[in-house]
Amino acid sequence: MTDLSVELTITSILSRGARGGVIMAGVDTKGRRYVARCSWTLIPDASFPGKGQRWALRGSVSTYQQEQQIDATHAELLRPSGNNMITWIAGCPDIPGVGQVKAQKLYDCFGPDLVSLIEQKDIDALSAVVSPEAADLLCHAFKKYQVAQTLLWLDQMDMQRRIGQKIVDCYADKAREKIEANPYALISFEVRWKTVDALAQHRFSVTEDDPRRLEAAVEETLYRGLKDGHTCLPEKDVKRRLKTLLGDTDLAEQALVTGGSSQYRKVGDLYQPTGTYLIELEIAQRLTCMTAGEVAQQASIFATGEVDHGAMEAAIHYYERTQGFALSSEQRQAVLCSVSACLSLILGGAGTGKTTVLKALYEALEAVQPGVAIYQLALAGRAAQRMQEATGRESCTIAAFFARVSEVPLGSDAVVIVDEVSMVDAIIFYRLLRHIPPGTRLILVGDPSQLPPIGPGLVLHALAGHPAVAQTELKVVKRQSDASGILPVAAAVRGHTLPEYAAYQGRGSGVSFIDCPENALDEAVAGLYAELGGSGADYHVQILSTTRSNPGGVKHLNQRLHERYRRDDTPVYCADSQFGVVPARTLEYVPLKVGDLIIFTKNDYTLGLRNGSLGRIIEALPVEGAESDCCKVDFEGIEYTLKTTQLESLSHAYAITVHKSQGSQFQRVIVPIRRSRLLDQALIYTAITRAVDQVVLIGNREAAAASILAPASAARRYVSLPGLLKESHHMEQRHILDI
Repeated sequence: MTDLSVELTITSILSRGARGGVIMAGVDTKGRRYVARCSWTLIPDASFPGKGQRWALRGSVSTYQQEQQIDATHAELLRPSGNNMITWIAGCPDIPGVGQVKAQKLYDCFGPDLVSLIEQKDIDALSAVVSPEAADLLCHAFKKYQVAQTLLWLDQMDMQRRIGQKIVDCYADKAREKIEANPYALISFEVRWKTVDALAQHRFSVTEDDPRRLEAAVEETLYRGLKDGHTCLPEKDVKRRLKTLLGDTDLAEQALVTGGSSQYRKVGDLYQPTGTYLIELEIAQRLTCMTAGEVAQQASIFATGEVDHGAMEAAIHYYERTQGFALSSEQRQAVLCSVSACLSLILGGAGTGKTTVLKALYEALEAVQPGVAIYQLALAGRAAQRMQEATGRESCTIAAFFARVSEVPLGSDAVVIVDEVSMVDAIIFYRLLRHIPPGTRLILVGDPSQLPPIGPGLVLHALAGHPAVAQTELKVVKRQSDASGILPVAAAVRGHTLPEYAAYQGRGSGVSFIDCPENALDEAVAGLYAELGGSGADYHVQILSTTRSNPGGVKHLNQRLHERYRRDDTPVYCADSQFGVVPARTLEYVPLKVGDLIIFTKNDYTLGLRNGSLGRIIEALPVEGAESDCCKVDFEGIEYTLKTTQLESLSHAYAITVHKSQGSQFQRVIVPIRRSRLLDQALIYTAITRAVDQVVLIGNREAAAASILAPASAARRYVSLPGLLKESHHMEQRHILDI
């Protein structure tokens, strides 16, 4: 055997591996034929190679049955150029009607400039030889070829195809050039630091102290902070994280004195990605403007003392009379405050009557401004659904609101009310402000003690207590009666003090704690579920898990309870493109059967179902193909018929996460407790306040106590919005004084 480097024009594909790898035949510039065997590591996507392409191959060559075979160790798809353009154009299946003769005419006419004309999509010039339609096809085919060339290069570096496609979408034909110039650009596309760092050092010869590496390490540190909910990090924290990332204290110090980057900034002791700084700055400036009245008309109508208080009081009295009860003094104050202000907060724990305030508030708003447009929003689909049910007015998710106002812009003097704002992160809130015009009144409703956002930043927490923002806090709990015993426990947890749990005596009321080792947690929770009256047929008893995996998590418990209650029930079938009609399963591979309790995990506005909608499968339907109806599901009293594609949005719901329960109520709640980085005072408080009659926490008592006493995860987040709000408010005050 001898080593050979050769450029081949492919004449045929002899074999394509199911998981990559290709055997292809081609000829070199002298017409000599070779067969090249390329492994899956060289060509991970076997669909790439095609007739007419040019490949640079290197490997050992041998003779087999009078045929020259190359066992390739290197394979690179070459860009068509020179006379090879003729072969590529004539053989490309994406350019029908342009054969050898027209391809030759194109090259004869333009010579080496042909490639540039195609890259520039100069249809007018190319149309001198071929039709405009053929010229357009030629340009698109060449771009597709370039994309394939780049994707293959990324595949050979073990980039996942979804990431490779993102890179090509972003950089187009400059992708390879950009990455070769700075391989750490890959981090922006969700590639792990270890992968990029190893690639940069081993393939691109980047040294440990290369400024590109050090700058990227700081950016990676800050982006990791974003994943933990921080929008900025103090210098000491950045240094600690950099040391872990770079493995060297000196390099960590050096990274912070390399001159900085346009991708991040330092403000005082804080390092912050430029993007989140600008987001929080704009939020602060916009909210400050709203508190002052963004437009003259708004400032005059809604400034304190300008509102028609007579009309407002009459509306409140009318509401009280029709409802048959009187608002409490704090509820009344909340209504008056929000009607009078351009920006206001309605704060309060679970069950304190925030919905009652909203209904009275809408009566007052319409009395002050007849015909006012009122928009109710919530982050989660289920919370939006509950808001609509509770107020009797249309409500939608924030995402649906974005889509709606993008098509039909919001009119002036509208009112936007956002519920469960504790879960709204800075990025979503920034987008919300961008979608509402000046003159819009914004009312934010929520409880800072409940779950914080999954994404970075804090909004409600930053505004609560801010002196310039009109706000009212509701403190009297209305949902649970004092007799239930839930109220004092919830209040203690909310205040970070250890509660006094009631002794567990079976089905009853109040909040109890049962000690249970982690390895017995799943079995104990399943037994407790039955003991409290859970039958697997309804949601009177609900398990709220703090985690998805591990003992006490959603996956384990749903599988166990499905087996207990639905083992012998009728299966639901669906259509599979490969195997035909098969039994339907969730993404966790648990079968779906008639009687199963399920949760819808997406917002489907065609069906009218929201992410978090709880239901029960009531009938399996005969399935013949992909368009067949698969089953009927009862979602809170309304019957829906689902097809195969919609079954993908179903998960079992004997147990759901606490996050999915936000905005819901259940008669009895079981909360498995185990040590986890996710376990948090806000999580326990939210879970407890989902119940009306009884809560049973079961598991690790010490872990629960430690989480309750510790500062809430929201308090441990580093964010710059509070400081920016304070600074923006002071600037506004100085501006008023100057006037």
